[in-house]
Amino acid sequence: MIKPFEDPPQIGEWCREKRLGNGGFGVVTLWRNKQTQQAVAIKKFHILQDRSEITDKHCERWRNEVKLMTETVQNDHIVRTVDVQPRAFIEELLRSSANGLPVLCMEYCEGGDLRRVLNRVENCSGLREQDVRDVLRSLRSAIAYLHSLKITHRDIKPENLVLKQHGDRFIYKLTDLGYAKALDKQSLNASLVGTVEYIAPDLIYCDRYNCSVDYWSMGVIGFEIVTGVRPFIPHAPITRWMMHVQQKKSADIAITEDNRENYTYHTEIFAENHISTCLRKQLERWLMLALEWNPKQRGYVPYSATVAEGTPPKSVTFAEDSRPGGSTVLKIFSLLDQILEKRILVLFSLHDCRWIDLEVTPDTSMAAVREHVYQLTGIPVDEIEFILPLEQKQPRVGSDTRPYDLYLSDLSSGKPMVYVAHRASRESIVQRDLKPRIPKSITDVFQNIKVKLKPHMLRQFIANAYYFIANEQRLYVLLLDGVRNYGLTLNDAIARRKEEIGRMNKVVYGIVGGVEYHKLTVSHTRDALNAGKRIPSASFETASHQWEEKCSRVETNVRKLAEMADKISKRYESVLKRSRDALRHALLQEYEQQDYFGLKTVEGRYEQTRARILEKITNEKSHMDMSQAVYECLKRRDVLLRDAGFLELQRQLLDVRHEMQEIEKVLEKVVELTEKYKRELARLTLEHQDEVWKMLSSVDAKGHAVTTNGTLSNGGGTPHGPCIADIDDMVPVFASAKTRGIGSSSIAGSNGTPKFLLGGPMTPLPSTVTNGSIESHHREEEGPNVDELIAANETLIMT
Repeated sequence: MIKPFEDPPQIGEWCREKRLGNGGFGVVTLWRNKQTQQAVAIKKFHILQDRSEITDKHCERWRNEVKLMTETVQNDHIVRTVDVQPRAFIEELLRSSANGLPVLCMEYCEGGDLRRVLNRVENCSGLREQDVRDVLRSLRSAIAYLHSLKITHRDIKPENLVLKQHGDRFIYKLTDLGYAKALDKQSLNASLVGTVEYIAPDLIYCDRYNCSVDYWSMGVIGFEIVTGVRPFIPHAPITRWMMHVQQKKSADIAITEDNRENYTYHTEIFAENHISTCLRKQLERWLMLALEWNPKQRGYVPYSATVAEGTPPKSVTFAEDSRPGGSTVLKIFSLLDQILEKRILVLFSLHDCRWIDLEVTPDTSMAAVREHVYQLTGIPVDEIEFILPLEQKQPRVGSDTRPYDLYLSDLSSGKPMVYVAHRASRESIVQRDLKPRIPKSITDVFQNIKVKLKPHMLRQFIANAYYFIANEQRLYVLLLDGVRNYGLTLNDAIARRKEEIGRMNKVVYGIVGGVEYHKLTVSHTRDALNAGKRIPSASFETASHQWEEKCSRVETNVRKLAEMADKISKRYESVLKRSRDALRHALLQEYEQQDYFGLKTVEGRYEQTRARILEKITNEKSHMDMSQAVYECLKRRDVLLRDAGFLELQRQLLDVRHEMQEIEKVLEKVVELTEKYKRELARLTLEHQDEVWKMLSSVDAKGHAVTTNGTLSNGGGTPHGPCIADIDDMVPVFASAKTRGIGSSSIAGSNGTPKFLLGGPMTPLPSTVTNGSIESHHREEEGPNVDELIAANETLIMT
């Protein structure tokens, strides 16, 4: 049997699914169309919770909300009304409506409300920064819009902020305008039940108020979403609450009570939160405006302060006061806009497991970021290394990188935008013996473990205990993620050298082939000239000795160079393989899904203790369960950080990095020497050709050679002296590399034949002449000496 004013379970194609919530005199029910699957939230006037008589004032307020929602309010962050068909469905709902009052058809926000989000265990110490920003941005938009319509909400609380699915994210929307417009003492009573801290004090003790009551509610919610608790002794009765809140200074944004009934007034947000330090400090300034006791100062700053900041002045008036040119300026919205628009670059130091953040602008330099990191970590500026995670669009930080461009707008992953490493560290990437940062409330209990905590202190203790354990889980995962990104960056840097290594080998072995070609050319020249017996024996032997000595010296150095190139290649391939092997380490596989600290069990312990607090059955041992969880976390933390696999992984990456740095030093020198020996080989070839030409040209009719100062010209070099320096003297780093045992090498090609430098110098025709002058052998047709030339050079043709 359907009760009076109760809706039937089905009306046509529409089925009633469940009740979504109810307020002082409204109830919201979910209805779904079986055919279209359209879901709507139907809000109807309902019997008052305290069963008091329905007055004309109640009916007027209800009609006012329906009118506002359907005819006036249009904002993305306020729940919108929807058109529902057929009309017969609405008419049937009106039949069961009390006093025939209209119904309100609204979009269904399937994400529940903010209260449900805050009640989740993982949010006991506040929301993540992305969610904090989303809530504040939504509140600012909705409230500023209502105020622009001269509408004051007056009942802003987490239960009235609902979540609407939008793509892969949720949008927060304000709802329940039932208390908008006029509000008397009687209607206020329903709102005061359980939500006193969201109501501005002036709504309680004053008969007149203005829109600043909504600023107070914004401030309370803002503090709660950051810390997980309301700012002013939420456990205290309203009389004691009023007394202490009234005594606070303008800079005070929170009041707490300890286990001995001592009260502390705070000017800072509690340390146990999930937002960046930079955002926290900026929100503290904003909260001072929002949580100002004096309603005429709430949300405003002195005109002089605004001018000092360079903000254009704006005259405002209070409530019904229409005085022009007031002495204060409204800043509650503009200051929040400035805060939310700022780009905060978030970094994570792998060296000391520390979060680092700073505000960045288009003019911020990487040098400024390095200095900020140095101030917090102590890592020397020139030893700071920035590692970009995969979420970044650019692979590495370059000389032209702007910190402003490293900002990532999507913070939902909870990861840093940049990792920081200590470049000079040789033992480990993560500093040894990292000390845990334990909340003070936990250390206080550990120092007096047998103390009986009052319910509000017990609630704080279990929240901080869960925060600490969950934070240790998060930090360890970040360390693994940072080490993985360190390895990826290292592997990328090594892989980018592969092409350079290939070019080096190609050039070096091309020079080896060129030397072989020059060596054979010298040998062929000697045999050809000696066969003719046209040059005096002493002069010829001296010249041949010089040619062979120069060729031998350059051959020795080039072969050493080829040996070094081969060693570099082998070491490089080894380093590349080991860097890839490190990335396949067991610790780096699916680490983000691992529960290293048994968080599921800790959540169960937290929920059990919270249930005892709600049921008021706590005792002197109620905190022991979570105390044990903290103790187990500390032991587990020590085991994980000292794990042999974790330490071995870091050493492996550092060894690979160090060896690659050594390879790069030698590679740079080898590349430099290849260019040098290419020039030397070309010079030797030209000198040899020139000397042979001069030798043939200077033979007189009697077959005597002309000498200069008793020797053949060597192209400007020292007579009979070596013109090629030894490679061991020029490249000491090779010798040191050799002592390290870089590996073995081979200078020959795969088929045992020498390499040949394509496009290199060729032996000119005069060096092949055996008898007479060139002119005597010149003919119009091909002569018999062509076959001799082909046969002599046949072995030099490269395949």
